[in-house]
Amino acid sequence: MSIKTYLTIISIIGLGFGIGDLLIPDRVGAIYGMSASPSSELMARFFGVALLAWALIAWFAKDFHDEADLRQILAPSAVAHSAGVVVAAFGTVSGVMNAMGWTVALIFLFGAVGNFYFLTASLHHRLVHT
Repeated sequence: MSIKTYLTIISIIGLGFGIGDLLIPDRVGAIYGMSASPSSELMARFFGVALLAWALIAWFAKDFHDEADLRQILAPSAVAHSAGVVVAAFGTVSGVMNAMGWTVALIFLFGAVGNFYFLTASLHHRLVHT
């Protein structure tokens, strides 16, 4: 998979969840077994805004050609995705989310693995071909 394909996929996932959390947070929360309240819906909307921003950054980064620029996107995304795996797993294990929470953990895991892969692939390429 190319980095352009990876960033396109991760952008589409982020846009889908971001729009869902922003526009219909009660329905999205219900899928994951979360109870709706005005405060939880507001937090979901804030999360949706953050997902939209992150998805748009990844979308525009897919056309970057400079490795340094890509690293500036991939490194913080790797940290955030890794934290997302932990939060989603904790939320599912603790019962805040139902078993569907594992899908969120898997999406974050896909993001973390992809970011770390593309961060280290160029380093590996340089080490092998020098």
